[in-house]
Amino acid sequence: MSAIEWNEEKIKNLGRTFLREVMRNMRSKESTVRFGETGQGIAPNYQVTFPNGVVMVRNGISHGSFKQVDEFNLDNLSKIFTYVEIEKAYDPRED
Repeated sequence: MSAIEWNEEKIKNLGRTFLREVMRNMRSKESTVRFGETGQGIAPNYQVTFPNGVVMVRNGISHGSFKQVDEFNLDNLSKIFTYVEIEKAYDPRED
């Protein structure tokens, strides 16, 4: 199985409900998120990094804490996305 290539268009395809929960878990505009690149890309697990460096891993289906690991394998994570990029995918506006 090949890795998912996450980009702004692919993130939009996750849908508003999913992205709303991601933004809620990011908590602030200074946080970043990386999505898992394994699986089918429907409800990916994700890793939020807060401004203070604390990392929180989330289950993509429940958006609850992912209890099996403290951090995901970096080889299986997307590039870093900012809160603003996620917000834009959630509610794309015409410039």
